[in-house]
Amino acid sequence: MEDTKVRKLQPNAKKVNKEDSGPKEELIERDEIKDSPFEVITKNGESWGVMGQYRLTEVRNDRRKVKKELEKITWNRVIQVIMVLNEIITKQKTNEKTSKTNE
Repeated sequence: MEDTKVRKLQPNAKKVNKEDSGPKEELIERDEIKDSPFEVITKNGESWGVMGQYRLTEVRNDRRKVKKELEKITWNRVIQVIMVLNEIITKQKTNEKTSKTNE
């Protein structure tokens, strides 16, 4: 004897609409800048430069311009890197203090 109730609950793969089947996936591209800690992130045609989780440049429509901007070593970029490193160190110290007090 075959159980037909189970079959009725299973959706037919041909009838399932992809748009309604969950969140849409977005393609994120990462382009490393050689010999540097920087990357160009491209999502939905917009690109920006990052160092780890920190954004360094404005959002642009041209990935090559962002890459060129990150390859230039300017005083502004040096200051940005120092500020990012300072924030990372501060977060690490805060996490160490928190973990010591929780022990």
